[in-house]
Amino acid sequence: MVSADLARKLKLKLSVHSPLRVSGLGGVPTIIRSKAQIKVTINPRVVYILDLWVANIGEGIDTLLGMDFMYSDGVRICVREGLVKLPDEETILLNRGGAIRKAQGLDLAVTPDNTTRLLPGRSVVAQIRYAQMDPHKDVVWAGRGDRWVTKLIFASRSL
Repeated sequence: MVSADLARKLKLKLSVHSPLRVSGLGGVPTIIRSKAQIKVTINPRVVYILDLWVANIGEGIDTLLGMDFMYSDGVRICVREGLVKLPDEETILLNRGGAIRKAQGLDLAVTPDNTTRLLPGRSVVAQIRYAQMDPHKDVVWAGRGDRWVTKLIFASRSL
């Protein structure tokens, strides 16, 4: 979804359709009356042609990208660190009201006590021992080669 103001500023060609009433940010009723076709380039190999709804999203918000778009391409967002990680491991700093923080982090390899083969569509509980991380404060990313783990759930308790 893109704001009407940004669509006007970018001079997007809008196509009008019948009104669609949706629940907007904070439950505010919003009426969508038009859409635009845009090209989104994430890196030289990943280009999308998307139909975006055009509406008044909210004050100061120009664009909303849905999780279906980001999830399908492996885009990961860490709001706490202010980072967006793209599939090719390029990192983009989020702009928080004009102030960009320098990201600091720690890459720490963690390994399970044993090896388990995980078949498609299956899940497994693996105990991982680590000493330098606090799961309540640290962010965990998981991946295998060029394929990202879609859901990582963990719990912490003193051992």
